[in-house]
Amino acid sequence: MLDTGNAEEFIDDAEHHNQWWSDGASPELSQATKLTPRSDFHSVLKSTNTHYTDDVKSLVYAIHGQTGIGKTTLLHQLIAALLNTTEFPHQNQDLELTSAFSPRQILYLPLEDSLYQLERPGNDIKRLNQVIDYFQTHVAPRQGQKFILLDDVQALDLDENRKAELLDLIDDNTYVFLTGNVHAQVSFSNVGTADTVDEFEGPWPILPMKFIDTVQTGEGLGVEFNKEFRNRLEQFQSSDLDGPSPIKTIRTGLSGTNSETSLDTAVETLSELCFDIFDTDDRNNLHDAARAYLRTGGTLHQTDDASIRNDLAKSHFLLFLYKELAKYRSIQQPENLHRLSSIAATNAGDELQYTDLSDQIGVDRRTVDNYLDVLDEGIAVTESHDYSLRRYRRTRLYLRNPRHLVLLSQRQEHHGFEAYERQDTLNHEFEYKLARTVAFDHAKRLAFNVGAYDVEYTETESGLVDYILHRNGHVLPFVLSYHPYTDNAETIAEEFDPEAGQHTKSDSEELRDIDYKAPYRFIITDSLPKEVRENETLIIEKDAVSVCYLPYWLFLLIC
Repeated sequence: MLDTGNAEEFIDDAEHHNQWWSDGASPELSQATKLTPRSDFHSVLKSTNTHYTDDVKSLVYAIHGQTGIGKTTLLHQLIAALLNTTEFPHQNQDLELTSAFSPRQILYLPLEDSLYQLERPGNDIKRLNQVIDYFQTHVAPRQGQKFILLDDVQALDLDENRKAELLDLIDDNTYVFLTGNVHAQVSFSNVGTADTVDEFEGPWPILPMKFIDTVQTGEGLGVEFNKEFRNRLEQFQSSDLDGPSPIKTIRTGLSGTNSETSLDTAVETLSELCFDIFDTDDRNNLHDAARAYLRTGGTLHQTDDASIRNDLAKSHFLLFLYKELAKYRSIQQPENLHRLSSIAATNAGDELQYTDLSDQIGVDRRTVDNYLDVLDEGIAVTESHDYSLRRYRRTRLYLRNPRHLVLLSQRQEHHGFEAYERQDTLNHEFEYKLARTVAFDHAKRLAFNVGAYDVEYTETESGLVDYILHRNGHVLPFVLSYHPYTDNAETIAEEFDPEAGQHTKSDSEELRDIDYKAPYRFIITDSLPKEVRENETLIIEKDAVSVCYLPYWLFLLIC
């Protein structure tokens, strides 16, 4: 029988990955502290601090995301924020958790970079138990909070029983942080022994940074936003900070769930944010930043070399498709996941027939559905369905990372977009594809913020309503008017009929009886009409329809 390691070797490996136990320098920790943290880090830290101050004894905090998205960096930054021996200038200093714990209170295990994959299923949990027991009895102090960070739990190949075994390892005064590739791998709240844990957080996805978060990092867009401006953006999103929070007001009003913050208020606040709160320089900078964001894809990098960035981004994505997603759903032909992703890149939101997808890939419709389901679980490719159809025969496919659109499309199509900096080469067709893809991704995020069910589309006689959000009949239609495709936007908005919507009940094919209402039609544009600019209001009344023009950068900002 193969010798896959004993308890001593697993403990030695844990000591190697936790060099802070013996005051040794950790290269990974040192590197992570030099990087600007993304907003996900601040969310994890603040949420954990809230549980800590609420005297929650045991917590499981789960996050998931693609290979190379930044999960490991986030965990290392979290460790740096917790340790009382590490200087991490990016943390929130007024939180009780920050710089509050000794090195021996923290255990970090990168499961894919350790010996666990060599063990038989089930035996890996036994080895993990031995390491955690050693940490609890020989490393950590007997009193006080303990933190266990398990990176890449998919290496354990957990079923529900093994998840229960893992939860059994958690003592009181222990916070466990888990990362995995997809939601199901880190979902523990319904496990049989879940009642032994006081609180569960997540699973929360880690996505490429959205536009507003990229602006707040102040890096990679080629536009100088000072610290004061970036702090204002943070305040604008949160009602917990002093000062106005117009973005929060807009999101609440768009959701239609709060009678005190109506849709009218949201639209009025959009105009105020655009013309009163932001001045001309702000608007120009945000316009340029939004165009630059199409190139960067909302990703932080450790190198300035564009070719290395591209190689890493593509390698990580293909590794995720061929190894992680294929293993997770037992996909026998993972190259078909690659092919569907490339089709999504080539068509970039164009309407596709399922029969054409089946013919092109050489599999039946059910298999295509299975592929698309797993790509959606991996937040790699997402479908948009027709708002007005009960049964779906057609779909639109969107890559969720705009950089993947560059890397999976043909060179002659994406020329001028290979580098991350703006070049002299003009390529308006590909810029439009990127703008359309990025707007869909941000519409999905807006749908989450306003409680909408999904992001759909519909055709009118004059053209496409690109993104439709609805919740219980509260409908928000968005028409994309981005050069060179700017014709008929107002006509399309006027022609849109919210009553065209058809949606079935969740547990049957029976149609829901919904009274669809769309008081406003929104046009996302990279060039505001002269009338809007002169009157400094985003609203134009067209017969019985109120049309709200949204600068492209403003739409991205509120999502």
